[in-house]
Amino acid sequence: MKQEVLNLEKNKKGLKEEDAVNGESKKDFSSRFLSLLASKDRDFLLSSTGDQVKVSDLEGKVVGIYFSANWYQPCRNFTPVLAGVYEQLKDRGCGFEVVFVSSDEDSDAFASYRACMPWLAIPFSDLESKKALNRRFQVEGIPCLIILQPDDNEDESTLREGVELIYRYGVRAFPFTKQRLEELEKEEKEKHENQTITKLLINHNRSFLLSQSILKQVHAQVDLHLP
Repeated sequence: MKQEVLNLEKNKKGLKEEDAVNGESKKDFSSRFLSLLASKDRDFLLSSTGDQVKVSDLEGKVVGIYFSANWYQPCRNFTPVLAGVYEQLKDRGCGFEVVFVSSDEDSDAFASYRACMPWLAIPFSDLESKKALNRRFQVEGIPCLIILQPDDNEDESTLREGVELIYRYGVRAFPFTKQRLEELEKEEKEKHENQTITKLLINHNRSFLLSQSILKQVHAQVDLHLP
């Protein structure tokens, strides 16, 4: 009986310690994202409808920080591609969110560009936060999509090639972990190695090739019908 009591107390202690660790982890997450995406005067982001969304609501999600501008054509080309992936992941219930960091020249351009975006945004007026994010991730060109993992407090899992990954893999890249990308690269390599001449020369609509004699006959028939 005494041993059972000791074991029960030990289990309770273990659960308390686990809760404390989990609580600290959540605190680290919130602190990290608040420090990145909020400011001393703002703890929210703007939704696509203009509503305020708490930065803390991003807890547990994979977050893409999207540096972009309306005036640059490559950004305008990539935004609808990202929007398509975003909507698909949202429909599937995947924990993925995007935060737009604008490099637009004025608030009107920002508002016009953001109108085609279904995700969150740093307020255009918060210049200091936008500059700090650009410095933090050493953004040298746009469009740029930085992927942050919810359980990474040391930036070890941060991916900076988000634009390339979206173009290359689309929704298949989610959750954008290094392990997932290694799996996709392995699949591509195996597919490439398994390619045969036959597979390269035919497709699902055609399983044959034209010989030179048939081509000559076709050309002759065309010549006969010429005026």
